Amino acid sequence: MKLENFLNAKIYNSKIDNEVPPPNDYQFFKGAWYHKVVSSLDEWLGVEAIIVLPEWKPDKTRFEFIDNQFGKFQRNLDTPSIYIGGSSDFETDIGFGFFQGFVDNKITREKMTFRPFWRTIHLEDGIEKNIYSGTAIKQTKYYYFPGDTVKINLVCEKDNFLTLRIELLESTSLNHYKEIRNKIVENETFILRDIIAPGNGVRPSEYKRVNAIDQYHNEGKPTQKTKAFAVNCEWKSVYLFRLVNNELRKIPFIDHRIKRIFSPNKSAFIVKFENNLEKVDRVDCVDENGEV
Repeated sequence: MKLENFLNAKIYNSKIDNEVPPPNDYQFFKGAWYHKVVSSLDEWLGVEAIIVLPEWKPDKTRFEFIDNQFGKFQRNLDTPSIYIGGSSDFETDIGFGFFQGFVDNKITREKMTFRPFWRTIHLEDGIEKNIYSGTAIKQTKYYYFPGDTVKINLVCEKDNFLTLRIELLESTSLNHYKEIRNKIVENETFILRDIIAPGNGVRPSEYKRVNAIDQYHNEGKPTQKTKAFAVNCEWKSVYLFRLVNNELRKIPFIDHRIKRIFSPNKSAFIVKFENNLEKVDRVDCVDENGEV
């Protein structure tokens, strides 16, 4: 299967024989605020989404100082991410994290751009490897900004591997980010092949999409109270891929084939559901008891 087959696949709206229903229960992971939409574990071969990336409003009372190769910086303890992923033998998280940028030949003090990342897990000599990678800070051709409309594909071109493709469909209308984009090189379509994903294409796989506010030093711990917001994110369309009658088709990722997870508290999220379009108006992060 080639990437072009996925990009040219036709939509299929009819019933799928023997389709597996989505799970009733799902494991929750502590340490972040997130709204996750997950598929069944079935013969899926990938996912495609068109997304308007959110605006970010940090809680300026939650920060730390870090000292790295670029100097000493103040970093907020909350950070937004928008991502998808495919899971068979192991979980993958692949999408956009919010990072510092490189503008006017220097590293910015504040985070200002969404850059592609990929987090994968696999066994190597019997040892589990959990690896986080992303584009380099100076690769400004792969910068994406709040308000950008992007198309992201994560697909299984060959067994046990995934391919990531990100295309900018429409540039942001937010003046602050328009000014930054005018200072950097023109955006290019991002393609990364051979992302290790054991079991994908070989065994039943699960795909997901996630809005998250991650918290530094907090994975696996109780989610921390914050007044940070990620606003105006839209999932304009989301499709799964699979073979139907030996033909690769796009399957709407809609209500009857999804499971929604709100963690740690549903009241933190205001989400409008409109069949294959979903708007996350706000991720209002209160504490685990629903209190601001």
